[in-house]
Amino acid sequence: MTPAAIGLILVSALLHAGWNLIGKRTAQTVRFYAWAMGLGMLIFSPLLLRVWPEVTALPSAFWWLLLASGLCQTLYLTGLAKAYRHGNLNIVYPLARALPVLIVPAVVLITYGQSQLQATDLIGMCLIILGSLALPLVCWREWHWRDYRTPAIAWVLLAACATAGYSVLDSAAIQLMKQQGMDAFAAGSSFVVLQAAACLIWMLPLVRWGFGESLRVVPDFGWTLLAGSFIIGTYLLILVSMSMVSEVSYVVALRQVSIPLGVLIGVIWLREPVSLPRLQGLVVMVAGLFLVSL
Repeated sequence: MTPAAIGLILVSALLHAGWNLIGKRTAQTVRFYAWAMGLGMLIFSPLLLRVWPEVTALPSAFWWLLLASGLCQTLYLTGLAKAYRHGNLNIVYPLARALPVLIVPAVVLITYGQSQLQATDLIGMCLIILGSLALPLVCWREWHWRDYRTPAIAWVLLAACATAGYSVLDSAAIQLMKQQGMDAFAAGSSFVVLQAAACLIWMLPLVRWGFGESLRVVPDFGWTLLAGSFIIGTYLLILVSMSMVSEVSYVVALRQVSIPLGVLIGVIWLREPVSLPRLQGLVVMVAGLFLVSL
C-alpha cells in the first residue's frame, strides 16, 4: 500500500472511532443514524454538485451497485445501533470492525476467482480474527461457547456481513467511476454523498414502519450533526484510498487500526470494564494489523 493510502486510512480510523463513541453515548437507535446520514449528506452535498455532469453520465450498472450498497449500509447501521443497545463499546466495536477482515477476502475470492493477498496478509487477518474471539471473555477458565450466543453478538454479525457487502460493492462502483474518467477524489467525494442518499431510501421506511420510531424530532441535534459529518467524512477518505490499492481487502484490514482506539475510548470515557482476555485479544489484533500493513 502507498503511504498516501495508509495515511488516509489512519485519519479515517480516528473519525470512525469518534462517531461510534457518539453513537454509543448519545443514542442507540436507528433513527439517530438516519438523521446523522441525512445531515452528513447535506454537509457534503456541494462535492456532488461539483461533478454532477459526470455523475449523470454513469452507466446503469453503477446505479444498481449504489442501491445495493445503500441497503448494506442500512443493515450495517441497524446492526450497530442494536448491538450498542445490548453490549459495551469495547466488545461490540472491535468485533464489528474485525469480522469483515475475514469475510471480505472470501467474498473477493468467490466473486473474482483470485486474490492478491500474500501469506503475511492472511496470517495477519487470522490474528485479527483470533484476537476478536477473546474480546467477549471475562476469564479464560470460564470460557464457554454461550459467551458468543448473545443478542449483541447476533447484531454484530449482521453489521459485519453488511460491512463486507458494502465494501465489495463500493470498490466495484469506484472502479467503474474511474473507468468513466473520474479521478480518485471526484469519484470518492460524489459517491459518498450518493451512498448516503441510497441508504436513506432504505432506512427511512425501516425506521418509520419497521421499528415504529418517529422521525420528526432530531435526537440531540449537535451530536447528531457531528456524528453525520464524521460518518460521511471518514468514508470519503476510505473511498479515495480504495482507488489507490490493488484489492479492497487491504483497505478493510488496515481500517481495523480503529479497534484499539475504540477499546481505549470505551475504557477511558465510558468507564467500561476490561478483562485480561480482552487485553490479550487486543494485543493479538494489533499484531495482525501490523502484518497486514507491511
